[in-house]
This record gives sequence, C-alpha cells and structure tokens, in this order.
Amino acid sequence: MRVHLCFAFYVILAGLVTGISQSEWLAVLLCIGFVTALECANTAVETLCDTLHPQKSRGIGTAKDTAAAAVLCAAAASAVVGARVFFQAERISKAYSFLQQKPVLACLIILTLFPAVLFVRGKPEGANK
Repeated sequence: MRVHLCFAFYVILAGLVTGISQSEWLAVLLCIGFVTALECANTAVETLCDTLHPQKSRGIGTAKDTAAAAVLCAAAASAVVGARVFFQAERISKAYSFLQQKPVLACLIILTLFPAVLFVRGKPEGANK
C-alpha cells in the first residue's frame, strides 16, 4: 500500500506540473482509486485467511496469491494509462519547462524522494520495543 500511495503522490504532482486534461485526470484518479481499493481488498483477504487458518495451507496460499495478483494487474494497467498520459512530447516539454522555470520547487519535489523511500520501507523490525 505504501508503494502505491507514493506513486499516487508523484503521479498527482506530475499531473499538476504537466497540466493534464480533465479526462486524463479522470483516468489517472480512477486508476489510483482502483489500485488502492484492490490493495485494501488484498489486505482484507490476507488478514481473514491468516485469522481463520493460521497454519500453512495450499488453498489459503492460492487465495492470497490471487488477491495479490489482482493488485499487480491493476497496477500494471495503471502504469500503461500513466505512460499514455505522461509520455507525450507536450507533457515532457512542460515538465522540462517546469524544471527550468521553477528550479527551487523542482528541487523540493526531488528532496521528497528521501522521506518517500523511508515511508515505503516502514519501521525496521523491533522498532516498537
């Protein structure tokens, strides 16, 4: 979930920087919502399976793998939508112009990558002790 939230944050920033159209915003936001919803459903399936059947089970493993695969499929489809929206000459030109015209803001955005990586990694094992 953390990875998807970080990607969503940077995709929204990219949309703001490159000025995507209303229909492109709709596609991007639907993708974000779909991946997030499937990630929540995957977590629910895994938690339910672990609660009802904590021992290793082939059937439980298949159910958990299938739920995770649904998230992967949605993320892959979203990546295709993102590539279609953002990898156009006009969008790349706007991003480049943003870097030239607002270098301080661009640097601040780049600096957010460090806390984003920490967020994705989460707390180290035993950090709650």
